Amino acid sequence: MPEDPYTVQKLRGGFAIVHREDGKRRRIQLEATDRQSAEAEARRKWAASDQSPWTVSRVVAHYLKAKEAEGIATLDRRRDAWKAMRPFWERIDPHMIDPPMCKAYRATRPVSDATVRLELSLLSTALGMVAKDRNIPEITNKPDMWLPPASERQERHLTARQFKKLQAGAIAPHASLYMALGVFTLARPSALFDLRWTQVDFIRNLIDLNPPGRRQTAKKRPIVPMGPLLREAMEKAFRARTCEYVIESGGKPIASIKKAFQAAGKRSGVHATPYTLRHTGAVWSAEQGTPMPVLAQLMGHDDDRTTQKHYARFSPDYLRGASQSVEDAFNEKVRGSP
Repeated sequence: MPEDPYTVQKLRGGFAIVHREDGKRRRIQLEATDRQSAEAEARRKWAASDQSPWTVSRVVAHYLKAKEAEGIATLDRRRDAWKAMRPFWERIDPHMIDPPMCKAYRATRPVSDATVRLELSLLSTALGMVAKDRNIPEITNKPDMWLPPASERQERHLTARQFKKLQAGAIAPHASLYMALGVFTLARPSALFDLRWTQVDFIRNLIDLNPPGRRQTAKKRPIVPMGPLLREAMEKAFRARTCEYVIESGGKPIASIKKAFQAAGKRSGVHATPYTLRHTGAVWSAEQGTPMPVLAQLMGHDDDRTTQKHYARFSPDYLRGASQSVEDAFNEKVRGSP
């Protein structure tokens, strides 16, 4: 089987693997009659028919193909990570991977520990998936790996005055709108780039961050309400819309907002990233006393443990009850003393 990627397409009422071999288009009929089963069957047949050795490159390709079928939002990020890793890892036999090799890889990367940790975590996950696949007998155990230590996460957030200055420094309308959505919905950048006007309900003042047909993942996209400030910005953008996407420019959706943030930062003197807005909105909400389980739902967290870890300390009632209980215990003991 060639190394060219394949696609799964409809054929004769069912599905088939479609690929190119020797410059010609080839098709392999599949037995499955639904899309998800066909994707799974195609992965098994492709892996079984490929006689090339199971190098790290093949492992990661198999993993990325599986993630592509799942339609995960972070696929491009994982592909970019593999592109950076590939020169070192592509020809490595997975059985040879050990902690010293991981540390040797770290020494080749002039980037932060956090970036290398993300890259090696991707490799570890890919190896783990392949090791669990009963149709791949060549790899049955995930090798031991070393990861750089996780850094203490520092949540930077803006004050209301800083946010207003940053937004005033955004000249492009789509950048200003993105900032309003980012801070008032707490949505992740990928959700805002995917957002279409059909997901905005002006009658009920709601925004459904999860587009129709998208399966909810661990990074959930909730339905969030629009407050007066956000609604005003959305109504203005709706009147000026030139395509179906909310964040757009010249009739085309926007894939990245980084340059607009950098330009706004230079003009305003307030430097922030798209994720800063998400953290800013979460801090403001916590400061207003929003219960952590509710804030977790707004942020799309699976449960409130992550929310508690990063935002509970901003709540005015954080540890207040526990602190008061210490004084209550002291007073009770004093009253009970002879």
